[in-house]
Amino acid sequence: MDQAQAEETVARNAPLSSQFRDDSFLGRLHEEWVWDEGAFAELKQAITCLTHHKCHNATTRAQAFDIFSYIMSVALLSHCNPGDLYRIANMDTELFWARREDVQMVFDHFLGSWQFRQA
Repeated sequence: MDQAQAEETVARNAPLSSQFRDDSFLGRLHEEWVWDEGAFAELKQAITCLTHHKCHNATTRAQAFDIFSYIMSVALLSHCNPGDLYRIANMDTELFWARREDVQMVFDHFLGSWQFRQA
C-alpha cells in the first residue's frame, strides 16, 4: 500500500469525510455491529503506512483521530457498557482486549508522537 492508497483508506473510514463508505471497517462497525477483521487489517496497514511515511497532512491526521475516537470512545466503550444495547456481534471478551490494544498501539504510533512532541 502506498501513501495515496493509505490516505484513501483512512478517508473511507472517517465518519465526517465525504468519502466515508458504509462498507468500510468503521461503516460496518457502526451499521452492522460487526468487527470486520479483513477491513480492520486494511485500516491498520494504512495507518502503519502513514506512520512509516511520516504523513503530516492535517486532514488525514484529523480523519485518523476521528476514527480512533469513534472506535475507542463509542464502539468499544458502548460494547462493554451493560446499560447500552450496542454489542459488537462477533467480539468476545478476549478479542475485545486484544483489539483495543491493537487500536491503541497503531493509532498511538501515528498520532501520539506527532501530536504531543512538536517543538
